[in-house]
Formats: sequence, structure tokens, C-alpha cells
Amino acid sequence: MKVLVAALVLLCAGSLQAAMVRREAEEAAPEPPVDDFFTRHFQSFSDFMTKDLPQKLQAQELRSQAEAYLDRANKQLTPLAQELKSNIVGLFSSLLDFGKSEGQP
Repeated sequence: MKVLVAALVLLCAGSLQAAMVRREAEEAAPEPPVDDFFTRHFQSFSDFMTKDLPQKLQAQELRSQAEAYLDRANKQLTPLAQELKSNIVGLFSSLLDFGKSEGQP
């Protein structure tokens, strides 16, 4: 029991010491200069405007072109699909009629 209490006390002392060292390291770290802050943000804004934004706009343009192509294809293929459907239904009904006529003596 005494060993357990001693281990617990050592564990608490070690974690408190680690917290103190961490706090001292945070306090010792210098604040970045204001110029560096604005420079980094200006650079990221510049990168966004010159690289990321044109890529996103190009992707949107390609998406709209693809949608227009799919709309045209849908308009052209809808009558063909309906005709194919009616032909297949006619074929199956002819086959059923042929099977019924074959089955009757």
C-alpha cells in the first residue's frame, strides 16, 4: 500500500514538473513580429488569388460545359431510347403471340 502511494506521489510530482517546464517554454517563446504576421497572410492571399482561385474557376467552367454536353446528349438520346423501348416491347409481345400460336393445335 505504501509503495502504491509513493508511486502515485512520484507520478503527480513528475506531471507537475512537466507542466511547469512546458509553461516556462511557452513564456520564453518570443512572439512573432507583426510584419511577419502580415507578410505570411499577404503571401497566402496572393497564392490563393494566383493559383487556387483560377483552378477553382476552371473546374467550375469545365463542370458547366459537361452539364451542357449531358443536357444535349439527353435531348438527343431520349427519342432513341423510347423507340428502342417500344421495339423491345413489340419483340417480346410478338414472341409471346408466336408462343401462344405454337402451343395451340
